[in-house]
Amino acid sequence: MAIDDRLRDGLRRSMSEIDADAERHLGDARRRGRRRLVIRRAVAAVAVAAALAIVAVAGPGVLDIVRDQRHRPAAPSSLVPISGTYTTTIRTSDTTGDTEAGAVGTWLLTLDGNGTLDLASLTNGDVGRSVTQYQVSGGEFITTALTGSTCSGTGRYAWSRIGSSLTFAVVSDPCPLRVAIFSSRPWTSA
Repeated sequence: MAIDDRLRDGLRRSMSEIDADAERHLGDARRRGRRRLVIRRAVAAVAVAAALAIVAVAGPGVLDIVRDQRHRPAAPSSLVPISGTYTTTIRTSDTTGDTEAGAVGTWLLTLDGNGTLDLASLTNGDVGRSVTQYQVSGGEFITTALTGSTCSGTGRYAWSRIGSSLTFAVVSDPCPLRVAIFSSRPWTSA
């Protein structure tokens, strides 16, 4: 027998074994489809319930953490050790030139924890009072005190506080008067 004939004969036998009655199998296919759909929906419902349970248990704790961080004031910790009221007395021997002569006398320095600097001469009314801002960055103190007719620019100082004594060492400052006031003598807590 030729190959073509053998193939045709094999196909006829295979075709006779196939049940072509779709109506009879349609009910079984629908039942299997419904069962799969019910299983998928049940798994999805369990997953949603588990997610809701996790949110219900962990949610309040997470909200408390977020609220606590949002309502906590952002107070720079570096301003606390330097804040206070200080005095110093600068003598004529501490100054070197005419521009620094206005520094001679007793000075009152108030540093608030919020970054406000209040500098006043208690003996020399010519210099007057200077209320401005200051900034502390690590061991560096930055100020624009006395800026205006007597000074210009920004003064940068290294600072240290030991007990009631506050000292400034000039890093850079274009104003000789401010340098004399801040760095000539240590400041003492008032």
